[in-house]
Amino acid sequence: MILPTVAIVIPTRNRTGFLKRCLSKLLPYVSSHPECSITVSDDGDASVTREALGGEMGIVQVIQGPRRGPAANRNCGAAHSTGELLVFLDDDCIPEENLIEIYQDAARKSPEIGVFEGRISATGKAKGFADGCPGNETGGYLWSCNFAIRRELFNRIHGFDDRFPFAAVEDYDLHFRVKQLSPVLFLRDARVWHGYERRAGWKAVKHLILSDLLFLHIHGLEATHKTPLYCIRMAVRDLLVNGSRCLRAGTVKDPGQLVFRFWAYLQESFIILFWRYRVSLARLFYPPCCPGCESIHSVLAAHDSPAEMRKPT
Repeated sequence: MILPTVAIVIPTRNRTGFLKRCLSKLLPYVSSHPECSITVSDDGDASVTREALGGEMGIVQVIQGPRRGPAANRNCGAAHSTGELLVFLDDDCIPEENLIEIYQDAARKSPEIGVFEGRISATGKAKGFADGCPGNETGGYLWSCNFAIRRELFNRIHGFDDRFPFAAVEDYDLHFRVKQLSPVLFLRDARVWHGYERRAGWKAVKHLILSDLLFLHIHGLEATHKTPLYCIRMAVRDLLVNGSRCLRAGTVKDPGQLVFRFWAYLQESFIILFWRYRVSLARLFYPPCCPGCESIHSVLAAHDSPAEMRKPT
């Protein structure tokens, strides 16, 4: 039985504690399977991470990331790795010890499938309205913290679009492009555990909405089927469903985050309604607060052809 070679790619940035925990679950299998390798792309200081791992984790390749956000960091890791099958994980995931074996077996048995979507289960619980977890128990999401893709397909779609500077929408964008070329198979047993993350304040919401506007700008409203009504529904759903769930659980920390998201969704619906004025409206509602914001505004202001807009740099 010939198993496909696997390159496990893990982006990180100044989180050696989380990274070591993730690697400890992968190393027993990788150490005994020479067709598998692990590449860590560090957007912080790679030399610090390399030194922190050392010893038994010395088989892990640690490279310096480009410091241009998670999408570019994952692409960098993939470019410095070898393997027919790319498995993307996040450093704060806790993978099941048979994760890579399941991906290899699925890739061998289903050569017609280009992408394999893993299961993501939440660990712990939300403490307030600003806490979230990229759960995926039934498939359909392809979050970047647990999936596998054949390298040939990854290269064909130019990988992650590094015009997305934040950890938001870049994996949704990849999923959108992947579905046009290959079926995606959900593997329930290819499981990782992921804790809740706190993203509080207007800045976190602004980065999410700007990333969503970038996605709509690149692919077009018609192709993405996004309408003002869709955003209004999202606002109401977040307010009623997530709000009531937190209230029932008694986890009411950061209530302002719910208001921020509701208002931002309404603003986005207004921008979509007057889409031809998206450049000025986006700058009015979401003025730049960092280089990442400024880079998104620059893309929104560009007047490229549709073909060029769909091609990542």
